[in-house]
This record gives sequence, C-alpha cells and structure tokens, in this order.
Amino acid sequence: MTGTIAGMMRAGSSSLITAALFGAALACSNEDPGVDTSAGGESETAEGEAGSGGETDTGGETDTGGEDGFEPYPWPEEDLPALVDPLIGSGGVGYTVGTMNPGASVPFGMVKPGPDSGYGPLQVSFTNCTGYHYDQTHLWGFSHARINGMGVPDYGPLLITPSVGMDASKAGGGGARSLYDHAEEIAEPGYYAVSLLEPGIYAELSASTRVARHRYTWDAAEAEATVIFDLGYGPGNHPTTAASLEIDAEAGIIRGVTTVQGGYSKRFGGLPTYFVARASRPLTGFGTWNDEGELVDASASVDGDQIGAWLTFDLSASPDALGVELDVALSYVSIAEAEANLAELDGQGFDDTRAAATAAWQGELSRVRVLGGDESWRRQFYAALYRAFLAPTTFTDASGSYRGFDDAVHEVADGHTYYSDFSLWDTYRTIHPLFNLIQRERHADMIQSLVTMADQGGDLPKWPLGIGYTGGMLGTSADLVLADAYLKDILDFDVAGGFAHARAHALEVRPHAGRGGIDRYRELGWVASDETSSSASRTLEFAHADFALGRWAEAMGADYAEDAALFSASAHNWQNLWDPETEYLVGRRADGSFDNEDFSPGVWNDHYSEGTAYHYLWAAPHDADALAELMGGREAARARLSDYFELSAEFLDGPEYDPIEQIPYYWQSNEPSLHDAYLFTALGDPAQTQRWVDWARERWYDEGPSGLPGNDDAGTMSAWLVWAAIGLYPLPGADGYWITAPIFERVEIDISDPDAPERKLAIITEGEAGGRYLAGARYEGVELERPWITWAQLREGGSLRLSLSATPTDFGAD
Repeated sequence: MTGTIAGMMRAGSSSLITAALFGAALACSNEDPGVDTSAGGESETAEGEAGSGGETDTGGETDTGGEDGFEPYPWPEEDLPALVDPLIGSGGVGYTVGTMNPGASVPFGMVKPGPDSGYGPLQVSFTNCTGYHYDQTHLWGFSHARINGMGVPDYGPLLITPSVGMDASKAGGGGARSLYDHAEEIAEPGYYAVSLLEPGIYAELSASTRVARHRYTWDAAEAEATVIFDLGYGPGNHPTTAASLEIDAEAGIIRGVTTVQGGYSKRFGGLPTYFVARASRPLTGFGTWNDEGELVDASASVDGDQIGAWLTFDLSASPDALGVELDVALSYVSIAEAEANLAELDGQGFDDTRAAATAAWQGELSRVRVLGGDESWRRQFYAALYRAFLAPTTFTDASGSYRGFDDAVHEVADGHTYYSDFSLWDTYRTIHPLFNLIQRERHADMIQSLVTMADQGGDLPKWPLGIGYTGGMLGTSADLVLADAYLKDILDFDVAGGFAHARAHALEVRPHAGRGGIDRYRELGWVASDETSSSASRTLEFAHADFALGRWAEAMGADYAEDAALFSASAHNWQNLWDPETEYLVGRRADGSFDNEDFSPGVWNDHYSEGTAYHYLWAAPHDADALAELMGGREAARARLSDYFELSAEFLDGPEYDPIEQIPYYWQSNEPSLHDAYLFTALGDPAQTQRWVDWARERWYDEGPSGLPGNDDAGTMSAWLVWAAIGLYPLPGADGYWITAPIFERVEIDISDPDAPERKLAIITEGEAGGRYLAGARYEGVELERPWITWAQLREGGSLRLSLSATPTDFGAD
C-alpha cells in the first residue's frame, strides 16, 4: 500500500507514526474501558421468531418429487493449503488492522510460533497485538503463542532470535532485531520462513500441536552462531514478569517459565507459561542476563522479570552444516509437562513436522469443498476458513493435564480436549454457529470446556483467556453459544450443568463480570443508563441471549417450562429502549425517562459499547417483526434499513472516511453490524440482502495484508466471509439459517459427527449465468417459500438447490 507506515519509516517521516500512536487508543477496542465489575445478570427471551426467519415450521413447502438425498460429487485431489495466504490481514491502518500473525500453526494449536516485528526499536499497541505487522521494518524474533486477530496485546511468550555473537545491546527490547524483505518471506499453513538480512540468517518455523520447531541457517560458518531467549518480552509493550530459567549445557536444553501480563491476562494476575527448548547440536557457549540487563557469561540460571539467556554454536568447523534446529514445547501446567510434550515429535525431523502440519490443514480445509467461482475468491475463501480454525486454543497437555480456572491441575477424559481463549462477544455471531455445522465433534469439547470453566471457577466466562476470567466486553455470550449448540443437536456436554450456569448469569449478580446491571434489569426491564455503562448495548445483548435461553429451556421439556416462559418474555425487553421522540433505541434512566438530550445517532456515547445508535437500532435480529412494528410496519423498516446502508456506502466512498476514525454507519469490522444485511430477508426483501452482502464482501475483503475489515477477532470476520461465500447465514439461538446466493457453483459441507459420520450438505446453484439473486430454492425436492432453512431440515444432510437470476426477483418478498 502506498504511504504505509513502513514506507514512511524508511523515508524518515514520523507523520504516520503519530497517526499510529493516536490510533493505539482506538483499534485495540476489545479492551472494554467500561467493564462493569458489578457483574449483573441480564435476561432475554426465547419467543418471537416471526419475521426474523426463525420460525420452526418449514413455511409451507411443496414436494416436487425426486432429488432426495445427498448427491456425491467426484472431487479431484486438490492442495487446499496451497490456496491459503496467512499474510492476509497482517497489515492495515487504524481500525482496519487485522492483527493476523503469519506464523506457523496446526488447527487450534497450543503453540503458534511466529514473527514479532517493530518500527525499528518501537512496537505500537494496536499494530502489535499479536506481535507482527506487515508494514513494520524490522523483525525482533519469534514468539510462541497468540490469539490471532485479537484486538488487545496479549500472549507472545518467549521471544527467540537467532544472531551472530552476543552483547548487552541484544538483551531484550528487540535489541537483536534485523531488517527483512517481504520478497524473502514465505507464509503457508504450518510453515513460515524469512531471511534476517543483517545477521545473514534464514529462519524457518513449523509446529505440531504443542511444539514449535525452529530451523536457522547462517549464511556463513560463524564461530559464534547465537540464539537469544528473551523471557521479558510481551507484544505491544506488555512485558512479562515472574520468570526463571535453567540451562543444561551438556544436553543443550533450556527449561523455564515466564508469566504473560498482556492487556487481558494481567486482569487475573498473569498467565504462567512453562517451556522446554532443545537444541540440535552441542553448545560452545551460553549465558544469561538479569533484570538490569547485565550479561553473565557461562551463567546457567537466572530469575526475575526482564531476564533472558543465549546459546552459542560454533559452525566454523562444519562449513557444510550451517544450521541449528530448536524444538520448543509449551505447557500451562509445569516444566515437566512441557518436557513431556516434546515427545509429541516422536523422532520427526523438521520437514516431517512441516508435512504433518500441511496434512492436518488439508484435512480441516477439506470440510468444505467448492467448485467454480472466481479464483481470487476461492483463495480468499480457504484463507478465511484457515483463520477460522486457529482459535480457540488447545489447552490440554499430551498427558491430558490442564490448568483450570481454579488454578488447580485437572485431567480430561480420554479422547477429549480442553480448550481456552474464547472471544465470545465476537465469536458467538459467526464462529460458533459455523462450528455447529462443520466442527461438531470438536465443538462439543469446546462447549464442555466453557461449562468446566464455570464448574471450576464459579461462572461461565465472558472472554476467557488462558486460565482466567478477563471480563472482556459485555453480555454473557456463552449463554448463546451453549444454547445454540444444544439446539443444533450438539449434546455431548453437561447440558443440565451448562443450563444452570447460564440461568444464574441471566438472573443473578455474579462475581465474575456477568451481566452488568442484571438486578435492576430484572426489576425494570432494561439496564438503567444512569446506573450502568453501555446500558443500551447490554439490554440488547441480554435480550438476544434470553431468546436463546428460552428456546433451549423449551427444547428440554416440561421441567423447564417456567424458565422457557420467563426468558421468552424478557427476550422482548429491548423494546423498552424504543424512544418515540428520536425513533431509536436509546439509553433509559431508572426513573423511566429517555436519556436523549443532545441525541445524535452517529455519535459514540456511553449508552453503547463500540457503536452508535445507528448500529444498535438493528441489534435485535431475533425479534425483527417487533422492530418493524415499532417503525410503522415492514415497508417502513425496510426503507430505514435501506437508507442506513446507502448512507454507509456514501460515507465510505466520501472524503469523511478515515480508517483511524470510527464509522458511524454499517461497519463490517464491528460485530453488532455483521447480521444487518440479512435483516432485509427477515423484513421481506431478500434481494436487498444479496445486494448488500455482496457489497460488504467486495468492499472489505481482498487478498492483501490489509485484506480484512479490521481485527479478525479470533476468526469472527473470517467466518462471516465463509458464510457469505457458501450462501447461508446463522441467527444464533434460532432454528435455522438465512439463504443467499453462494459465490460458487457448488459447495459441499461436511456436517458429520460421531452419530452421523457420513452426513454432508451440498449447495448447488442453477439458472442464469452470472446470476446473483435468488429466484427459488428447494431442499430434497421440496420447494421453499422463502430463503430460510431450518436445522431440522438439514439434520439428515442432503442437497439444497438454488435457482439464480441476474436481476432481483420476488422470491421471499412481500
């Protein structure tokens, strides 16, 4: 991109650095400044799918006969990882920073070794949330864990940097950094490589689930080939603490621990991260540095906060073998468990591990196969699917041990995995519904992990990271995630226990940042703006969660009838925010008056979390008919929604748009907006859904480093693209999916689980060439009256055939 921060750095200009520093307070916006420690409970209802596309009937379809059952397709052998570019989303400016790290990982891996960069000796909070930014000039080294797409600097333990020789200038702070060139950088699923230009070293990374593999090759037969271990590093200026290490020089092994103190992990006291690193060739020297940065040659141990070590290798005696390999295993339980995790390699060489990682990605990406379509969109599709499978994180050691939210060590049952790192306020909208379709067995373990966190820590988490509650964002999105999984027949978790925890969230003040303002919400029917921050957003989030809880309770039968009625009723509480004067959903005080003085719908204020009245007007997708009624009917609601999108497009194409400023209208990188275009279908105008979904996809996604709309938020934005590409979109807590035209001729989705190991869904397009609008749909030979399909229909698998038209049609319209 012309005028990137890196380019300005090379030109010696500071103007974009200033903009970057200004934007640091903006783009890492998941760090909720208004976290409400009163932890309340909010409640939403489970009724009213009318108009939202959530009815449980099938809309009076007619049987056309034939076309029953899934129709297999003879898919050719295809190297799907080769279509993926992990550098997509690794750049961007301001609110368009994707925070994707292009390092190596296997699907849902514990370790994610990758590059950490800087503007020379400088890192900036919002650009370095996950360590790397494409526009930065220098590589500092390679750290070992992260949540890709995260909008808060965190993780990044154990920065390792190969170099030549050791002096005090290289002891921490990116002191061993090197210039690099993107022309000599390779990023593939499970593999990363780059040339460090100044020391003359080619660095390669790969990974298994728990072990990072480094391979460094020096250009010359250096007598002091050096590998530096910085235990004090944390990305975005969040240094770690409470570290220690020991060097076993004879074995070529370093063992140690460092405590991550990132933007979120510091909220629960930090995340102790244990490691064991093993070198492939004998050491010829070593040493450590202490908190004062003093180098101590031949020192084999040190403890402190900002400490580190180095290992030296003499390559001069073997000019034909200029490489050093390093295996680094992590554990969140103990050094002993980290060492045991090294056995995961089972004698593999580096290239074997790389091949195994590629094979793992081939298997996961094959869960969705696509035929036809634009080659660029095929690449973007599989890159999005790749990003969707990077989180949450496997938190179980090879032995089955993990550290729980009670800070005790536990064991998982055989055949199961405990996960952590759930960006729930983001991921409940797109990622978890996607996993309900295409990661069903794994998703059951993820759901049980959330319930286990509540069992061990006391509450379902809002934004769990590592071993603790962060209190990040608002609402209790875990309620929606559990309910939606149950309603999609994912039942291999503690259902009764999970519901009890979710019910407590919805009704009681809880100790771990539950529903802020819940007590007064239950009393008033809304969160009071003069008592609790982000009151309008909380009320809307609570209502949607209660909608899901009500449907979950109803599905569990008569014993839960009272809860079903309670939550179904409170699902409509968002309507209490409707202000007849402004005709928006606004903050409301405890005395019932609307907090609408100086109201402006495009201005961020304390009533909303990361948004405006424009954004949150559409934030009750489960109750679209009720919103239409408040607006004067479906036609009036459609007109307002259309005006909103037209304003958005005009703003983004006009002179006022600046990527370091907030967008007051539809905002693809802000989660409350993601479903907005699909509300046209809920309101009876599917053609407008298609128009604006296509617009958002084409406006905000591409194949470059700035190819994401903003922070990917643990795959949330990428999963949106996956849904848009395959022609479905979820309404969490409802019984089905909106249908749009896919961008491929055929999509085949593996929706299997242990109870249905062969179940698949095919989505097949027919009709006019270049057609982008739905003219009709039939599933298993049954005509659908509108573009909505239920899980009850998809449950057995089959074929969904979509008739397309080049011009808008009246299919599903009223």
